[in-house]
Parts: sequence; C-alpha cells; structure tokens
Amino acid sequence: MKTLVLTANAGAYCYPWANTPYTYVLPPEYGISLIPQADKVIFVNGVAERWLSHPLLKGKDSYFFLWDPARCPHYAPCRAGLARIKRRHKVYSFQREDCESFGLRFNSTMYAPPPAALFPAPPETLYDVLFLGVPKDRLPLLRRLHRQMTALGLRTKFQVGLLGEEGILPEAGKGWRITREWVDYPEYLCWVMQSRAVLDIYQAIQTGFSLRVMEHIFFSKKLITNNAVIKRADFYHPENIFLLQEDDIGGLQAFLDLPFVPIQEEIKDYYRFEHWVERFV
Repeated sequence: MKTLVLTANAGAYCYPWANTPYTYVLPPEYGISLIPQADKVIFVNGVAERWLSHPLLKGKDSYFFLWDPARCPHYAPCRAGLARIKRRHKVYSFQREDCESFGLRFNSTMYAPPPAALFPAPPETLYDVLFLGVPKDRLPLLRRLHRQMTALGLRTKFQVGLLGEEGILPEAGKGWRITREWVDYPEYLCWVMQSRAVLDIYQAIQTGFSLRVMEHIFFSKKLITNNAVIKRADFYHPENIFLLQEDDIGGLQAFLDLPFVPIQEEIKDYYRFEHWVERFV
C-alpha cells in the first residue's frame, strides 16, 4: 500500500528522512500530483484548507491529523473549519481529550529517527538543559526556569523563536536567546546530542506528547516537563523524567546525574513513523 503524507512543513521536524519506498512525505504543492498513485492520503494540520478538497482526492481514503490542540488559536483549524474537514476526511488528534470533546479519532505523536550518518561520532556534551520553541503562553515560565537553572550552576541553551509574535523583542544572555532566526531540525538535533536533558514546557491547553518526548525516547535524553499526564505513559520512569509540578528544582542536578533507564524497543516501535501511518484506518 502506498501512502502519501502531505504537510505544510515537510522540511522540518522528522520529515526530511521519513520517506520510504511505500510512504512519501511532501508539501501539498509538490505532492498533489501523486495522489492518483496513493492508496492512503494523510494531511497534517497546517495544510491550507484548499488542498483538503482537491478533486484528485475523490474516492480516496483520506485522513487529517491534528498535531496541535484543537483549541490552539494559532495552529489548529477554527471550530467551523474543523467541522468542514470532518465532512471530507477521517480526523485524528494526538490529544485524547480533544478526541472526546470534538468527536475525533486518536493517533499518537510519531517519530522517524534520523540516519546514523547524521551523527558520525559521539558529540561532546555542552549543555545540561536544552529548550527550543516558540513563546505561546510559556515565556514567563521559561524565564523563571532559566534563572533557577542558572542559579544551580547548570549549563543551559534556551532558544525562543519568534514566528510573527508581536510585542516581543529579540534578546540574548548567557544560555538564553530570543530570536527571529529559523533553526532547521537537523541543526537542532545536533544541540540535542550535545545536551543531557531536553526541556518540554506545555501550553495550558496541551497534554498530547510533543517532539521533545520523542527525542527523550529515541535519543535516551533526560526529560524535564510540566505535563503530568506523562506519568501514565508506558515509557515513564522517574529516573528519566523530571516533573516540574512534583519534583524539587533544587534536586535537578542530582536527577541529571542518575543513569538513564533504557526504554524497551517495543515501546519505541509504537511511535515510529511507519507504524503511525498504519494506524490510520
């Protein structure tokens, strides 16, 4: 079965190396012409609505994956737009409460590990805690955490990317940067490899797992997060995941010094891109 995944940001995140002989990941402007050859078409949110009603989709199994909270004002379709999409496609969400509230189907966050050649040698560890993301509603908390971690003597790399946000100015300090520069995912992964832990701060409306969680799973990096739902995950281990609501920030250094508890391969397999594709039915 040939699957076509159409996404607005095909060059970002895990997509540069996700293509297989049976699955093609493309932006819609390049991928629409391949629809007649595909058995399954999956759209990832961010795709303009005009692509979702293309005539070539008629008679095809087509799906829409909502990879942002359904109530997210900047990245998810509006309520009326989501209703229109549901009339044409089977709609899935990475967030279980959105499935219950909006009548959607569940599929997890996914990951396609990069080829080994991308990191030919073990990198030097330069950072204790890494954060990369856009502000959303998180900037005050990020500032506070950066101050606390710096006071503990931890080596930080916090980079907040401004994508059209008004009223926030670029700034820089030790281990801290707010910038309008774009960071490609392979470059960011080099930072991950140089870090002991990734920081995963959720907006108030999100509990579905982010790519930071996937990096924790696939690269055996410690995870620092404010998502308490993660305690119910099959990969959760207290020596690997630091919960900001429950764990004393003063113990962060001791947490980082603990050995990483390996995650079982069958758990990793569930989140792999090729198995994610199979769950759209």
